[in-house]
Amino acid sequence: MDHRYDTRLPVRLLPRRGAQILPIVVFGFFLGFALFWMAGASGVLDLDEGTIHFPPPGGWADAAFSLLALPFAIGGLCGIAGALLKTMPGSPYHHLEISAEGLVIRTLFKQRRFPWRALPAFERLEHRRKTKNGTRTYWYTVSIENAPLEPGMEVGATHTREVLRIDANEYGAKDAEQDALDLATWLNELRALAVDNRLSAHEPVQVPAGFIANAVVVPGRPGAAGRTATVVRR
Repeated sequence: MDHRYDTRLPVRLLPRRGAQILPIVVFGFFLGFALFWMAGASGVLDLDEGTIHFPPPGGWADAAFSLLALPFAIGGLCGIAGALLKTMPGSPYHHLEISAEGLVIRTLFKQRRFPWRALPAFERLEHRRKTKNGTRTYWYTVSIENAPLEPGMEVGATHTREVLRIDANEYGAKDAEQDALDLATWLNELRALAVDNRLSAHEPVQVPAGFIANAVVVPGRPGAAGRTATVVRR
């Protein structure tokens, strides 16, 4: 039985909120440890007496050594901020937007646009990475095109180039392999319509089941005043 969410373009896929808990905990640990170390190294926090001194003994100039931990504190703070921004309503700073024109990948500091006609077909990609705890498998939805041979490559060899890679699991239902396949299939359906000039600005679409919980109509667009959720069973 296939459950799909009926809506209209443009649609925005948001990061899973539950997936932000671990980054917040990890970056929070780095931030807390860095602040604790800086306070102890500077003399602001006296661990023996359990007291706090402002300014620290010897003044702030003598406490400059403690600033070595400042990059860790900044990194932790930025990591927490980035994860929290992903949980904002509509996730304005991090999302995948799908429209009749193409795709928009928005991250905190960058926005990339990909017109449908500039995108080759999508497929599921398996990527294995060796870690100290063994080999981990990651799944992505990718758009790959044939590319000219590079110097030194044999004649007749094939050479491809990734135009776009999407971590589908970030927007899906925590089944990375299935999410990558479902997103590739859905985007190929929309791409085929767009290439044939059959994809309108407010085209009715059916969001795959794994992405229903994280799909919203783009705010501020004509025809996007509400979110009508109709579950279709097939």
